[in-house]
Amino acid sequence: MTLAGAITIAWLALFFATLAWFLGPDIVKARSDRLIAYALHIGGGSVVLLTAPFQFIAPIRNRYRRYPRIAGYTFVAGSGAAILGYLILMPGDTDVFWLSQLVAISIWAVCVPVAVFAIRRKHVLTHQHNMARAFVIAAYFVVVRIIDRHLMWALEPFSKVEGARFAHSDWLAWVVPLILVEIWYGRKWDRLLRRRERPRDA
Repeated sequence: MTLAGAITIAWLALFFATLAWFLGPDIVKARSDRLIAYALHIGGGSVVLLTAPFQFIAPIRNRYRRYPRIAGYTFVAGSGAAILGYLILMPGDTDVFWLSQLVAISIWAVCVPVAVFAIRRKHVLTHQHNMARAFVIAAYFVVVRIIDRHLMWALEPFSKVEGARFAHSDWLAWVVPLILVEIWYGRKWDRLLRRRERPRDA
């Protein structure tokens, strides 16, 4: 096994262990009033988080040719369910999280159809870029709760007010990963453009 393969397996093990811990039996506890909406949001998001990581592993994509298509359709269906569930659950009155969550869910809702349209036109990098964007937004709904439970101490130097720390954790949980995605795919776009320019300069 290569070092890259070992790192990938370790990362996936950690990712799924964290997901299993968070999506335990208590996730819908005391939510019976809107259980269907919670089931759509949490169930759809879980499908996205369980299928998406394998999409980014080249050996799996190359060996199992049908998997990316099946996983892609599953990703789209899960995204649709998660977004619909969120829209049903969305509070009628604004709160400290509302705007951050609305922007994040809107990005998710835009990136999925853009990714589908791109792959149908065989624009693979555009497809991958938008799938990655959608994935980090889906992961945000888990990441922010982990931060709120266990990492709020890291935000204390920036605010002594608990409500402000919760507001900061909400947008940091999706903005920072999204910036990392843009940096990663910015490098990929740069390499692609340089390859296209070489024959022209020759």
